[in-house]
Amino acid sequence: MLVSEYMSESPVTIGVEDDYSAAFEIMDQQGLHHLPVINSGGDVVGILTRRDLQLAARYFHEMSAEVAEVMHAPVVTIAPDANLITAAERMTEERIGCLPVVEGGRLIGVITETDLFRALKSLLAERAA
Repeated sequence: MLVSEYMSESPVTIGVEDDYSAAFEIMDQQGLHHLPVINSGGDVVGILTRRDLQLAARYFHEMSAEVAEVMHAPVVTIAPDANLITAAERMTEERIGCLPVVEGGRLIGVITETDLFRALKSLLAERAA
């Protein structure tokens, strides 16, 4: 079972220089919990979570702040041809709920805890049959 089989393709992203308040809107509109952060060259340089944004809102209140000030960096990534076991181990070791999937230096997807549960469900269904 590979990451590429269960990842969400074409993930929604935010720019490193965008205001963090824009991330709230994107997450609410798209129903997301994780948001990869990219630089002007399209490289993944960080990740934002809902919790990051909630903490930032308490700290910055109504002030403007760039995403770079509140994102997690460096970001932990994974390749699409990695095994799901590797993804689960990496997420567990790093205590994170999402891994940007990178190929050739470009973001091509994300894999989340929900995706891993979907894979587990498939595996359990196969074994039960």
